[in-house]
Amino acid sequence: MKKIIFIALILPLLSAGIRAQETEAWSIEECIAYALDNNIEMKRQELNTAVKDKDLAQSKLNALPNLNGQVNHDLGSGRVLDRGTYEWVNTDVSQGDLGLVSNVTLFKGLQGLNAIKMAEADHDMAKAQMEASEDNLVLNIMTSYLEVLLKRELFEIAGEKVKVAEQQVERMEKLVEVGNAATGDLLEVKATATTEKYNMTLARNNLTYARLELAQLLNHPDPLSFRVSSPEIGEPSLVQLPGPDEIYGKALEVLPQVEAARHQLTYQSKQLAVARGALSPELFVRALYYSNYSDKLINPRELDPRNPVLEYPVHQQVLDNQYKQVSIGLNIPVFNKWQNRTNISKAKIGLEDAHYQVEEVKQQLFKDIQRYYAEVMGALDNYEAARESHANSEEAYRYAEEKFKVGMATALELEEARNRLFAARAEMVNARYTFVFFLEILEFYQGNMISLN
Repeated sequence: MKKIIFIALILPLLSAGIRAQETEAWSIEECIAYALDNNIEMKRQELNTAVKDKDLAQSKLNALPNLNGQVNHDLGSGRVLDRGTYEWVNTDVSQGDLGLVSNVTLFKGLQGLNAIKMAEADHDMAKAQMEASEDNLVLNIMTSYLEVLLKRELFEIAGEKVKVAEQQVERMEKLVEVGNAATGDLLEVKATATTEKYNMTLARNNLTYARLELAQLLNHPDPLSFRVSSPEIGEPSLVQLPGPDEIYGKALEVLPQVEAARHQLTYQSKQLAVARGALSPELFVRALYYSNYSDKLINPRELDPRNPVLEYPVHQQVLDNQYKQVSIGLNIPVFNKWQNRTNISKAKIGLEDAHYQVEEVKQQLFKDIQRYYAEVMGALDNYEAARESHANSEEAYRYAEEKFKVGMATALELEEARNRLFAARAEMVNARYTFVFFLEILEFYQGNMISLN
């Protein structure tokens, strides 16, 4: 989308320079701008668009007259035509011709105009396809960026679980020392702490892999030092989301894949017009300039041509032998093996297929929006349920902790309450990022820039 790409490209990270020993955390906007400026596929798309620029310019230049020159010099021996007397003689000769010819088509079924419009549609279609590729890259970056944020929060949760488990070990050791707890309980708590440390290691590795995947998607030169910032993600329950029909209406106006399909339709319609134009007579004008020279020509200025004494320089021969002509002609197609009719039939098929492509793009877009809308509403319900479950689990854990302190609950019961609390928290985090992911896709479909704020 033009608006999104423009905003992304004017961000401070437009420079293609490499950040050495990167320590600064990157925002989602910086990641998008850097990727668009360094992605190989995007650079190739830009080159393809540049080719279409040249094709469009050439289609306009094709309306100009052409001009071609020719110079020919012959050395011969034998029976040749004497250009002075126009008699056939046996001799050696050195002679030549030169000239210019220009042609311009005045009318040929408006093929030239329709070819220009076809090139314009092809050019605009290439630009829209490039923007669609940019959009896909942006969505991939957003997905990977959110994955890093999710894995980081899950790693933080795992770290907190390790801290709590270590505190439980210290507390249990004191209880064992004073005889208020059995050694078996201490061993169980230590085993749990070891498990939590293992889970934290897994969470750290998952975060590292997610961060590496994002850095590679950006073509970042130093993935190991790559870090992302932590945006403030709003409360999902406060989001006001328009209905799917409204989102679909905006998407039809801004999404480049829809625009590309429309340009394809225009391209095919002009291709049909060009094919029909081939049935029209061609009205053309031709201009010709011609001259020649020969070492056997006699200077017409000789008083007695039978006894020539004057030289006849080549440049003077060229001036004396000039021939100029302007012609107007009409080419009428009569029969060309049915090729024009075949081209028209194929163009009609292409135009019909382009209509189907537009409808297919619209239908797929409507299905995607309906699905994403259902996903975001489902994620919101899951988040609300997970938030309520987390609040209840938090209360249950506090209650179990108080009971454990006064000896009314075992370490195993406290551990189960703690696990339920962290599980509810992890579920809430997952639901929140799922909601944000599908919400940002719907915002993107409406032409709004991804910001995660």
